[in-house]
Amino acid sequence: MLAASTSIVLLVLSLTNCKTKSDSDDENLLLLAAVASQRVCANSSFTGTTVVNSTATLDTNTDCITGMTSSMSSDLPAWIRNNFKCAVGSVSGSNYVFRSQNIPNNKSYYFGSSSPMYEALGSGQKSAGNNQISSQCLVYSIPSSPAEKSGSKTGTQSGYVSVGITVNGLAIFNNAAAPGDTLASEVQTFDQYNGHPQSSGVYHHHSQPLNVSNNNANLIGILLDGFPVYGRDCRTFAGVTSTPGDLDSNHGHTTTTTHFSSAIYHYHYTNDTTAGTNTLIGSYFHGTPGTVSN
Repeated sequence: MLAASTSIVLLVLSLTNCKTKSDSDDENLLLLAAVASQRVCANSSFTGTTVVNSTATLDTNTDCITGMTSSMSSDLPAWIRNNFKCAVGSVSGSNYVFRSQNIPNNKSYYFGSSSPMYEALGSGQKSAGNNQISSQCLVYSIPSSPAEKSGSKTGTQSGYVSVGITVNGLAIFNNAAAPGDTLASEVQTFDQYNGHPQSSGVYHHHSQPLNVSNNNANLIGILLDGFPVYGRDCRTFAGVTSTPGDLDSNHGHTTTTTHFSSAIYHYHYTNDTTAGTNTLIGSYFHGTPGTVSN
């Protein structure tokens, strides 16, 4: 691994020495440091101090867990810059890059009973086994100029670590449950904010995050293909709010929104026939998805 890391360092240095220094160069050098450490998120330049559940508390200044970096670069568009938090966002070429520890800024049963962020499950809910929230290292690279993909669409159930990121820095999962389960039954394991972690501790939302949107038109996040996802309702740029009746099978349609004065394709939280319950996206991306790693 050391030899591979050294080779990457030499390659990137050779490239960056041939041109004027830019923000992208800084990002490349930071990524090189990450290669050496093998943990891009364990660095305050990225997402802050690694969160430990037993000492996790909410920072009232950032509305994120204490120690986490919440930063959106000034070159991001206003709809991202002014709405996203609890992650580090930047622009790299033709992509938006988000880095997240993926720790919810709401209380949850899945922090564990020794955590200051613990709260009991809601009435009628049951635990997702021994699963507990843990700090992650999610890195998203999302197209900044999304467009509909021609031909066959890319499935959301194609092995992605996450299919999008919420405005509060959390993973969005597709309309499928873990093997052997159905999402319609798995909703019984959601905490009081409609989230839960899978077996390796990745806290995520299939459903609307209730501290972000509750059957309204709020912006929920951005999906991996670059299109935004909103709550159940749609509010046009002119301020008209309604529950859309023209959504396609992947939960999307094309209109103006609060954040876009020109019509844009976007997704909504709505009923999904595959899942048998409401989800944030259907079985396919409308556009060409970017990448995500953990």
